[in-house]
Parts: sequence; structure tokens; C-alpha cells
Amino acid sequence: MATIGRPTHGVRRRDFLRAVGVGGGALALFGCDDDSGPRADGDAEVLFWLPGGSDIFFTTHKEIASAFSKSNQGVKVRIHRHTGQQAFMEVLLARIAAGNPPQAMVLWETPMSLAVRGSLTGLDEFMAASENSQENNWPEALLASCQFEGQTYGLPFQADSYALWYNQDWFEEKGIPADRDSFPKTWDELRSLSKEFTRWKGDKLEAAGFIPGFLVGDPAEELPMWAASNGGQIFDAENQRYVIDSESNVEMLEFFLSWLDEEYQGNIRKVAESGAWGAYPGEQGQPPAFQNQRLAMMLTGAWVMGDLYEVEPKFEHWNIASIPVGPSGSEPTSGYWPNWLAIPAGVDNAEGAFAYLDHLSVDGALALYATATGVPTNANVAGGIAPSRVVEKRGEDFAKEATDFFRRQLDIATPMWNSPVQSFATDQLRRALEQVANKAARPRAALAEAQRVCQAELESVL
Repeated sequence: MATIGRPTHGVRRRDFLRAVGVGGGALALFGCDDDSGPRADGDAEVLFWLPGGSDIFFTTHKEIASAFSKSNQGVKVRIHRHTGQQAFMEVLLARIAAGNPPQAMVLWETPMSLAVRGSLTGLDEFMAASENSQENNWPEALLASCQFEGQTYGLPFQADSYALWYNQDWFEEKGIPADRDSFPKTWDELRSLSKEFTRWKGDKLEAAGFIPGFLVGDPAEELPMWAASNGGQIFDAENQRYVIDSESNVEMLEFFLSWLDEEYQGNIRKVAESGAWGAYPGEQGQPPAFQNQRLAMMLTGAWVMGDLYEVEPKFEHWNIASIPVGPSGSEPTSGYWPNWLAIPAGVDNAEGAFAYLDHLSVDGALALYATATGVPTNANVAGGIAPSRVVEKRGEDFAKEATDFFRRQLDIATPMWNSPVQSFATDQLRRALEQVANKAARPRAALAEAQRVCQAELESVL
């Protein structure tokens, strides 16, 4: 099984997005796999772009397009997959500016960054008349990532929500209740439980309970979830302003920093050098800590249901629970990593392109989920679906229940991916968090600097 949003097995989505974000040269560097096929005279063409992805991701999209074309006479959907060295977004923007963009595409970066440039077609009129894509068919927080100045510019047709994953078998070996209802409900409870599993041998971390997200892994992408669970946020979309250095966010980082000092010898480098702390192998080929039973709990997304068994776990039973509540928070929350659908500005067949997007929102999302995960988000997707790999390993009942859990997490997800300068801000937050983790700056100072530069960048594009 391959995962949506990753070009090959074992490559973390964050790393791939960084890779495709590297600048390139001329437009000719854009390479693509092309499902052109024969097109009858008079067929209306819908050229549909993918930013990349695994072979099975590409193949499944081709199968979806072929089925749609056959059932919609006079329409030919062609699938292109980006494979070149130049950044997909650079190529896309160049084609939009030149007046020859694709009719539609999958985006792995928020539509907000394109909408603020005037580079996308507004979808509200199409949505209102559609079969699947009416506004009330999408989780509110997810659709907010596609809306700018009262218009909708994308459809969040898949979104892998986040949860705390934990090793049930290891919990039971230690006599710790392993059912979901008994999982920690607060940061303090999570911190206390983590100590039951953490073990050092000198300067080497041999095993860990839970390592706070901003220390290793995908810190900047996870930060809005932690902020929300402590009653705060990173970006106030309603007022178009950043609130990075709010008191609740300073409290959040101070809490995690004291956790680092207490449980992890106050040294993030020792933690990083002691292993690959997540569900993927390390850059030097270290086995993933979660499957190797060196990490009891981790925060990650639903896509790991597809990737977990790329390295066979040393245990059988894992489970998932909601993110605990921080000292200033009041209720559980979640976050998500979506795949968006969008139509560039100026296309000559927006109506036909949207018809295909509407099809992808339900039938296409189901086909993709069966092979590559990526939880369907549309309300017209019925419950009781499950990824085949989890069915094979854990049984159909558990696979369906886990999917339903991840879909419910979308209903409590905090708004995120909703800034017109999302990528810029993510880089600034990552820099601030690295400074805090490495003791180069205190939380208040690091967050204040990130606030200053992010707000300035935002104001420059509004």
C-alpha cells in the first residue's frame, strides 16, 4: 500500500513537500507522467494534474479518470503526474500566468496561497448546484482552508486527521489500562504516563513514552493542534492576523520545554541521535521506534494506517486516542493534513472540470482510500469503509472503527492551513521551534520574532 502525498514508501510527507519546494529553472524542467490515451473528435478535455505521488496513487487516479470519461460521453479526462526537478507550484503558477494551465489539479499546499494571488477559480456557484460538493457536506474547519474573502477556492476531498497512536500490547505488559477511554485526557496525565516507558542508558535514549511533537518529527505542522488543545491558535483567519506569541502559546512551549528538561536530559540532540522517533526509518536507516517497540506513543496522522506495516511491528495491537487537553484548554481537538482539489483561474472548461471534482469528492475518494489511504471527508461518503491493509492485519471491525474515529476527528479539528502566507509562516515557526528546542532562545522571544515576521509578510500580500 502506498500513501497519498508521498512519492515512495517510507518518505515522510513533510520531507517530500520540502523537496518539491526547492526552486528550479526554466519551465522545460517540468516532467510528468501522462495518461493521454485516444481522444475522440469533439471530446471536451479535462487535463488534471497531480503534484507527484506513488505509482499506485497515479494508477488509481488514471482508473478513476477512465471510468468517469466512459460514463460521461464527450468528456476525456487526462491525468498528468509531476515528476520533474522543478517545484510543482512554480510550474503551475507559470502555466496560469501564460494562460495554458490544466483544467483542475490536486494541491498539497493550501489553496489560500493561490487564491490571494487571484490564481484560482471561485467554486461557490458550482458547489451550490452540485451533487456532492455543497458547502454543508464538508467539515467546517477543513473548508475554511479553502475560503478567502467570502469565496471558496478548493475542495478538501481527503484529509488524514491526527491522533495519539499507542502500543496497546506494551501498555498491557506494564499493567496500564489500554482501552481508549482510559488514555490520558490532559497534558499532565500524558507526561506522567510517558515516564513509565522512557529509559536512558547513559547519553543514549533506549526507549521513550511520548516525545513532544515540536522536538522531533513535524513540529511546525503539528503546532496549531497543540495550540488549540491549550485554548489558543496560531492564525486568526477571521481577522487576518497571526497570534503566534499569545500567552497560551508561550505557556505551551514552556510546558514542553520543561518536559524536555525533566524526561529527556534537556538535550534534543541526544534524543535525535538516539533513534528514529516515529513510524518511519531514520535518515541513516535506523528502524522506526514505534514499530520497534522503543516508542510507546506518537502523534501522527491517519496515513500511517497505510505505512505502519512497511516495517513489521514487534507487537500486534495498536490503538488511537484524541489529543489531550492543555492546562489552559477546555476540550479535545485534532488537526489534519489534506489533499485539496482546485481549478485554476482562466480555464476554458470550468464547468466540466468541476463535474470531475464533484465525482472525485465521493467516488474518487473511495477508490483512493481503498488503495492508498487518505480519509474521505465528504458527508456523502457513507460510514463502514476501511483500508485493505488494516483489514488484513487487524480485521475488518477494527479497520472500520479506526476509520470512523479518524473521520470523527475531522469534526473537532482546529482550523489550519488557512493563511495566505502558509508556507512562509511554516518555515518561520519551524525556525522558532528549533531555537527553543536547542535552547538558543526562550519561548517568548522566539514566538515574538516569528509573530513579527509572519504578520509583516501577511500584510505585504493583503
